[in-house]
Amino acid sequence: MRYTCVDVSEFLYPDITDYESGTKEIRILAVRGSYACAQILLSDVKTETVSIKAEGWNPELYEMVPVHVERNHGLDENNSGPHIPERIAPYDLYDCLKPSDGTLPVNENGICAVYLSEWIAKDAPVGTRTAAIVVGDEKIPVTIEVSAVVVPDESLTMIVGYNRGCVCRYHDVEQGTPEFDDLDTKYLTMLRRMRQNMLYCPGPVGKPLGDNKWEISFDAMEAFLSKAMSLGYTKFNFGLGFRRSWSESTILINGMESMSFECYCYLAQMLPAMVKFLKERGWLDALLLGIADEPNNANAMEYRALCGLVRKLAPELKLIDAMSFGPVHGAIDIWVPLNAEYQKHRTEIETFRTYGDEIWYYDCCGPRGNGTINRFMDYPLLATRYHFWASYRYNLTGYLHWAANFYQPGQNPFEQSCPEHHNADSVCYLPAGDTHIMYPGDGEPWMSVRLEAQRASAEEYEMLKALSSVDKTTADEICMSVCREFDDVDYHPAHFRAARTALIRALENTL
Repeated sequence: MRYTCVDVSEFLYPDITDYESGTKEIRILAVRGSYACAQILLSDVKTETVSIKAEGWNPELYEMVPVHVERNHGLDENNSGPHIPERIAPYDLYDCLKPSDGTLPVNENGICAVYLSEWIAKDAPVGTRTAAIVVGDEKIPVTIEVSAVVVPDESLTMIVGYNRGCVCRYHDVEQGTPEFDDLDTKYLTMLRRMRQNMLYCPGPVGKPLGDNKWEISFDAMEAFLSKAMSLGYTKFNFGLGFRRSWSESTILINGMESMSFECYCYLAQMLPAMVKFLKERGWLDALLLGIADEPNNANAMEYRALCGLVRKLAPELKLIDAMSFGPVHGAIDIWVPLNAEYQKHRTEIETFRTYGDEIWYYDCCGPRGNGTINRFMDYPLLATRYHFWASYRYNLTGYLHWAANFYQPGQNPFEQSCPEHHNADSVCYLPAGDTHIMYPGDGEPWMSVRLEAQRASAEEYEMLKALSSVDKTTADEICMSVCREFDDVDYHPAHFRAARTALIRALENTL
């Protein structure tokens, strides 16, 4: 049997046995309030299964499950470049992490992989300890150095779209049952592990009474918010309207055209009632109101008029939306531009901050190619890891992605990574991994390697911010050594590891 211990900033593949960061031992520099993680690829295994156990430490064990990347959708000779894509599809990739009891199945080529993750408590003893991983008859040396640094509490806001309907569909359960509630809790808990602290939430339910009168219920909204808050979520986004077409001005709200008299009557009753409901429960500051996702030139005028109407009826609510740069300046409070659009229009978008607004960023099926980071499975894993280094680089205080588990109809996420997607009157195929960062496992969600990379990135954002508060020059230098722009990052695992180590050592010097 052969093995290689590969840096967790690098993807593993079931058909590749040699890696740039591969070594014969595991060495981890861990910070408190985080996880000590490692991954091992085994090859030339002669048995159908192999046992694995830890000595001297107590990590969670995960079987790394291969998933299929069928094509490099959206990439061609005009937007490809070094590492974009990292591999030419089709191929399989170890992205899924299935909890393991210590027995790993071996594929027909004698290969398997394991991911290990030990929680390091905030009050854990500082120092270095030696341990081992025993795989069959092989003992792999492990050295874990626990730094005195503690990951700061969350200041970054993160929302990645969680779909309860997909939980029901892929686990064959119904909302309102104990089985669904248990699964729902597991999914939400897994996203909290990633340091996600914001969710899309259901809104009020309106029952028409005739003569433009409405009965407004907040039961579903209250149940969702109450449960999510009990699990540590602090912010929520309710989306008010949605485009009818990418080429039309019309925004629809509850089936009504937003500029119609009927919709005005609905909003004039619903919005004040929602503000009253939120105030009574002390939740007003927790809710951010989306007006209509991704406004464009076709609906910009109606979008701005709708924002003005909402401000008249519910001035207490903060408004937020994801968008490219367009003619809607002055309309909302929290701007979430596409990362490539922010970089292209940085001067204009930063003007919004000058006048009191907040700036986040998002990515989704785009940007695709041209070197810009995204969390796709045909990019290097470091493209995901740099997400919140870029947030620090540009002082972007929140991040949004539409999909944590938005598997498309008929999609098996283990076998299909680029499904067909419908959005209003638009139909397209999505790049690999855009629909999900978690998998529907056996009676539970399973993490992805990308979810773990995003979690680590969010922790590193907080450490960069903490260092910046006492030594901004050093924090900026460390960040810029590997993450200079959204489309200019260093994909060498050793260079990234050196930057992370420098960040931890610099923070140690401030203690």
